[in-house]
Amino acid sequence: MTTRREQLLESAADLFAEKGFHGVGIDDIGEAAGITGPGVYRHFPSKQALLETLVDRTMDRMLELAEHAADLDTLVELHATLVTEQKQLISVWVREQSSLAEEVRRSLRIRMRRYEQVWRDATAPLRPDLSQQELSLVVGATLAMLNTSSLIEAPLKERRAVLCRLAHAALRA
Repeated sequence: MTTRREQLLESAADLFAEKGFHGVGIDDIGEAAGITGPGVYRHFPSKQALLETLVDRTMDRMLELAEHAADLDTLVELHATLVTEQKQLISVWVREQSSLAEEVRRSLRIRMRRYEQVWRDATAPLRPDLSQQELSLVVGATLAMLNTSSLIEAPLKERRAVLCRLAHAALRA
C-alpha cells in the first residue's frame, strides 16, 4: 500500500517533470495526490522539501546500484534501466538542480563524484589509451547523454536497449 507521503512524492515528480518546479504550486501537488494543498504540509514542510527528497532519493538510488554493480556492462544496464523506468525522477533531477538550496547541491555534487568514480574505475581497464582527464570526460559525457535522454519525449519502443548501445559505443570507442 502506498503511503500518503509516497503519493505526494510521485505526484510532485510527475508535475515537476511536466511543468517544472516553478510551474507547480503546493495546491497542484495536493490535488494530484487526492488531498488539499495545505494537507501537503503534514508530510513535507515545503515544496522545496519535496524536490530535495526526490533528488536525494534519485542520487541515493543511483549510488546504491552503482556500488553493487559487478562491471561496466552492469553499470550501463542499471543506469539505462533507471533512466527508462524512472523517467520523471531523472528528468526532475536533471532539470531542477538549480532550484535546490546550495547545501543540497553541494551534497549532490559530492555523491555524483562518487558515482562517476565507480564508472571511471569500471571503464579504465577497458580504455588504457585514455588519460584520467579523458576518462573523466568520456564517463561524464556518457552519463549526461543517458540522463538527458529522460527529457526526450519521442516514443521509442526499445529505449533502454538503444541507450545501452549508445553508452557502450561512447565508453568503448
